Amino acid sequence: MTLELREIDKTDETALRAWWVCGHETSLERPFDLWPPWVLSRVALPRPNPEQDVALLAAYDASDAVVGSALIQLPLADNPRLVYADVFVPPPLRCRGTGTALVTEIERRTREAGRSVVLVEAYTPPGGASDGSRFGLARGYDVASTEQQKVLDLAASAPGWPALQAWCDQKRGDYRIVEWRDAVPEELMGDYAVLLSGFLDQIPLGDLDLENSAWTPERIRRNEERIRDLGRDDIHVAALAMDGTLCGATDVRVLPADPRIAQVGITIVAQAHRGHRLGLAMKLAAQCSLRAAYPTCELVATDNAGVNAPMNAVNDRLGYRVVEDLVELQKRLG
Repeated sequence: MTLELREIDKTDETALRAWWVCGHETSLERPFDLWPPWVLSRVALPRPNPEQDVALLAAYDASDAVVGSALIQLPLADNPRLVYADVFVPPPLRCRGTGTALVTEIERRTREAGRSVVLVEAYTPPGGASDGSRFGLARGYDVASTEQQKVLDLAASAPGWPALQAWCDQKRGDYRIVEWRDAVPEELMGDYAVLLSGFLDQIPLGDLDLENSAWTPERIRRNEERIRDLGRDDIHVAALAMDGTLCGATDVRVLPADPRIAQVGITIVAQAHRGHRLGLAMKLAAQCSLRAAYPTCELVATDNAGVNAPMNAVNDRLGYRVVEDLVELQKRLG
């Protein structure tokens, strides 16, 4: 098949829409439609991102139809060896060389940028394989980590929240749970930046070639401004120790223009403050606020490593169920 690869002009909405449709069609084989909605993508993708340099590729056939696409992200503030990438080919169009052509171009651009590690994701049935995971392995990518993609049915789980809240209140002792929207309170900013900067040290990474990010108040404020510009609503919940120190945090992200499915961002509790059910208390508080603010929201999605026993216990207690595996495939380029 004749193919032409082109980088998408993100300000060309017709081309951008064709790129988005290709990715959406590819994602429809997953159990739930977790593809970013067009109402967000059409705003977010063209907008400069201070955190990463983003390129969009599309593969065109002889009739000038998009038959495959790719997303390439180069982190700018950390992980200078790394390139994040995703390849999308709709099921009816596979096994024609499109995916291979896109991966080859991704690896070429990675080397050209002076980087040496490509990280891609593939979704599979729990404990199984998929076209994406098989393709990555065939292209020389190794499984570096496997996470579980989980969803929570808000309406089904809500009746159990009062009893769970009472249990959390009993277990957490003198710790306080606080919430904010839009911006981190100034008095908590220093602690919050420290907590974020150590996030990767607190979770199982497998063989992923990742390093911690250095989060400063200025960087956090810059990202808050970007989130506001995109029209996304982030519900933040944190745990405070008796002395007022911020020792845990979580967030749930929802798009008011399309609030059907919310996403958990991060959940972290500082090592010295574990054992008080703070992770459970924070996530429960975030869910309650989400349901109150967006009663039409149906599901909350999250993912975490299958070997992360503490977080798995929290999610099980809340009622999350595993719907697929997220296989993280990594290749170190020679």
